[in-house]
Amino acid sequence: MTSPTHARLGFAYAAVVLIWATTPLGIQWSGAEGGFLFGVTARMVLGALVALPVLWLLGQRISFAPRALMAYAAGSLAIFGGMFGTYWAAQHLASGMVSVLFGTAPLFTSLLAAWVLGERTLNAYWLGGLLLAFAGLGLIFHEQISLEGVGAWAVMVMLCSAFIHALSTVLVKKINAPISGSVTSVGALWVSAVLYLVVWLVFAPELWPNDVSERAWGAIVYLAVFGSVFGFMLFFFALRHLPASLMGLVTLLAPVLALWLGWWFEGEVLSQTAMLGTLLVLGGLAWAQWGAMLFRRKFGAIGDSM
Repeated sequence: MTSPTHARLGFAYAAVVLIWATTPLGIQWSGAEGGFLFGVTARMVLGALVALPVLWLLGQRISFAPRALMAYAAGSLAIFGGMFGTYWAAQHLASGMVSVLFGTAPLFTSLLAAWVLGERTLNAYWLGGLLLAFAGLGLIFHEQISLEGVGAWAVMVMLCSAFIHALSTVLVKKINAPISGSVTSVGALWVSAVLYLVVWLVFAPELWPNDVSERAWGAIVYLAVFGSVFGFMLFFFALRHLPASLMGLVTLLAPVLALWLGWWFEGEVLSQTAMLGTLLVLGGLAWAQWGAMLFRRKFGAIGDSM
């Protein structure tokens, strides 16, 4: 398998950031009338149905080799486990806050990548960024407790979702199945869609909700086609050729765009405490990822000894 060009990888990476930045707002819109369970189930089932013909047009086929099946299962951890919690939490948090909390995934990814994959990401800069980011989360967490009791649980669920996503990313990289990122994403999407259908049939209050608005349906279709099919395909494509810790940065970049989108479309306003916590989270994540490089440029070899 030939390595893709830097331009293709750059396009895939940028596209994933843009798609994931719009996902929190789409999640809120898609579950506004029919409930979060209907929104996520409809998205994944529709996405799975669309993904097969797209894969066929790409000239690829689903593989049933053992390692491929393991990759599908690992990928479904993020699509089912991580997304399920995200959809629930989005009922109680602003869309920008959902994306910011999910932005802790790079920290979990770096830790797991160092442990499972042997990637050299743990250093003083990473630990400093970790402490700064979690100080910001403490401010956000306190804000949610003081405003609404369920908000505290929503924050915890989002952190668990971020960890599950990081674990999924590292496991897919560890398995390294000899299949393309597109095949990995479609297989994982089908596993997840079946799981969502089972949960829907068991726990849904009604088989089909009434009065689902055009905006909600539009969000479901957008998330199914772009968020699930093309977003996952591009993510797993880039993951095959880039370090897991670098792919974790997607959840660092997306929150910045998501905050602006939430303000523009929904008029979301963050309190000063929550805004400060948000800045600490993003600043901590940025320092964890780029602190060593910036220090080395400023002070030369001194940074290498830290």
